[in-house]
Amino acid sequence: MRVQPKAAIGLGGLVLAGGALVFRPGTWANKAACHQVDRASRELRYLGGRLKGVKYRLAGRHPDLQVVDTVLADRIRSEIGGLEKRLDLPHVQVWVDDHIARLHGEVGRRAKARRVERAVRRVPGVVGVESYLHVGFDRGQTRPSAGRAVRAPSEALRRLTDAAVGAGVPPDEARTVVRAVLASFSDRLPARELHKMGAHLPAEVRALLEPPRRSRRQARVRHVHELVAQVSGATTGLPTRNAEHVTAAVVGVLRDLVPADAKKVGLVLPAELRALWQGEVP
Repeated sequence: MRVQPKAAIGLGGLVLAGGALVFRPGTWANKAACHQVDRASRELRYLGGRLKGVKYRLAGRHPDLQVVDTVLADRIRSEIGGLEKRLDLPHVQVWVDDHIARLHGEVGRRAKARRVERAVRRVPGVVGVESYLHVGFDRGQTRPSAGRAVRAPSEALRRLTDAAVGAGVPPDEARTVVRAVLASFSDRLPARELHKMGAHLPAEVRALLEPPRRSRRQARVRHVHELVAQVSGATTGLPTRNAEHVTAAVVGVLRDLVPADAKKVGLVLPAELRALWQGEVP
């Protein structure tokens, strides 16, 4: 006798359907079978991850903690070069200190910044990423595909960069140094005070105030020398001999830009940083 494909023959928890034996839904046998399938699926995923790891090592790709920082920086630039073109981003500045990659530049959307940061973390030898990439193109920046049109920066940004240059920073490095100072300083402020202060600043300066994104936790600074060290580590454009002077000059202009919030900001800072904010550090 020929059995039709849609015929179903009961055999306890089994039925014959479409020419194949299956368990009836809701039965103990069906639940047990589903559990076994889930377990097998998890084991296969685990083995797949192990195999990828073996393939990674066999290909000679492994965390290279012996590589010098300059070579590692070149690796990172090579890795993200194609990504910059695909995402239509201006050149991302990269430098490495003790295998921690620092990134500076502008991106149109936060998702693009995340993609760049993830790509850098995957480079063998990188143990941490500190990203100063800020979201949103200001009036002095454009996407590569938009040509070379440049508009004048806001008065607030001009005052900040002029302060950096006046303190000894090369003009072509001033904006990067300002970003490092503002981001490092704002990293010490509570989110509420940072938001209030930013509300009185133009968008391009507000973007520079965004604290850096880090792949590893870092203790919050409490002293001026810690802040200066953080700023110095975030950029190569800050002259070491007068790093504190540059930091104080930029922070001083920021204070002058937000007079209504100056007192409140000072109240939430530890003593040394409050003195810096109030212009009392020589």
